[in-house]
Amino acid sequence: MKKTVGEVVAMLDSSIHVDTFRDVVITGICFDTRQIKSGDLFVPFVGNLRDGHEFVSQAREMGAVATFWQKDVPNPPTDFPVILVDDTLLSLQELAAKYIQQVKPKVIAITGSNGKTTTKDIMAAIVETTYKVHYTGGNFNNHIGLPYTILTMPEDTEVAVLEMGMNHRHEIEVLSKIAKPDIAIITNIGEAHIEYLGSREEIAKAKLEITAGLNPSGILIYPHEETLLLSNINGDFRQLTFGKSEAAEIYPLEIHAEAEGTSFVTNWEPELEIFVPIIGEHNVFNTMAAMLAAREIGIEGEKIQSALKKMERSKSRLEWITTKSGARILNDAYNSSPTALKTVLKTFMHMDSKGKPKFLVLADMLELGELSTKLHQESAEVLEKDTIEKVFLYGEAMKAFGTVAETKIGQGKVQHFDTKESLETALLSEVNGNEWILVKGSYGMGLKDVVENLIIK
Repeated sequence: MKKTVGEVVAMLDSSIHVDTFRDVVITGICFDTRQIKSGDLFVPFVGNLRDGHEFVSQAREMGAVATFWQKDVPNPPTDFPVILVDDTLLSLQELAAKYIQQVKPKVIAITGSNGKTTTKDIMAAIVETTYKVHYTGGNFNNHIGLPYTILTMPEDTEVAVLEMGMNHRHEIEVLSKIAKPDIAIITNIGEAHIEYLGSREEIAKAKLEITAGLNPSGILIYPHEETLLLSNINGDFRQLTFGKSEAAEIYPLEIHAEAEGTSFVTNWEPELEIFVPIIGEHNVFNTMAAMLAAREIGIEGEKIQSALKKMERSKSRLEWITTKSGARILNDAYNSSPTALKTVLKTFMHMDSKGKPKFLVLADMLELGELSTKLHQESAEVLEKDTIEKVFLYGEAMKAFGTVAETKIGQGKVQHFDTKESLETALLSEVNGNEWILVKGSYGMGLKDVVENLIIK
């Protein structure tokens, strides 16, 4: 975004505290003083513990050239460009909505209980073969991150690929109304955030909020087998589906799982084998969702095949890492949910490790509420005898997983730890460089620290 202070004021129908600053040029946006770049507009949020207005002076020293200022906060500075607004968060969201309408990219929005970020990475890799693409970085997919992603979009962007996350109802609705997508993708409906939403049906309704701002001539893409979506869809927009069934618009004819990724063939072009450098059959379906969207904007066939062979992915999401000692880590420490855990366990168990022992390092899946014990137990039911050598578990909820795991693969192979430090100590003492290690847990459990220490062993 490159706008003058006056242009931003006009976009928000707000006011400027000192009119002489109207022609100051803003070249970026930031809400964290640690990330400020010269030319940024600083957005101070009012929180329960801290008021961002306290950091305006610091933001200015770091290079910010202007700031939002909430009208109910006293004493705005008079020697610095101040844009007066009723609410800094709502104004950030409104500015993003206005800006994306000015740039007018084709907008592809992606949500789902699992696979959002992977599908976003796949989608972006495909789109950039043909268009100038801008896409969500990191985990900037919420009520602050999505507006920030939009406002950092270059003015010549042709396609925006935007990830949308949520914990509660009506959060995706807000994001959809800001972005106004032309194509909306729902990857799946799992149990993530069931603590707040109560049931998978309520999760399905929350994900369908992605259609709240969908262009009337837009398209909703979703898994054919997910009946909870079909029974709750409300709108006249086009619908396209991916899945296992031949009734879906796109479905796989063959799937071949490999240690470095997955190859597959679809009904679209049976002679064209596509390889995606991400393990797991579930990522075939994420890829097919992206392929549906790609075809709608004129990309298909060999362009998709070529793009996926060399795609880059977000870190900590099913990435292979080789440690200093030679052990291989399948790092999925960014997040976890019952659906995702069961899927990756099935994949990992059946990989050919050339005789090398396989270890599991698992931590609690969070936000499962009163269903936590049951869902942790069910996740362990997929384990098969003689596929896993050792299991290292951390967290209170993982005790339930461990109880079932012992019955599946043997009591002597499963260890539970009350602290991350004790798990790490035991794990490091067992690893000699000959192992394959799957690491997975909710981000709040901090398994990324364990991965970092494994790497240097």
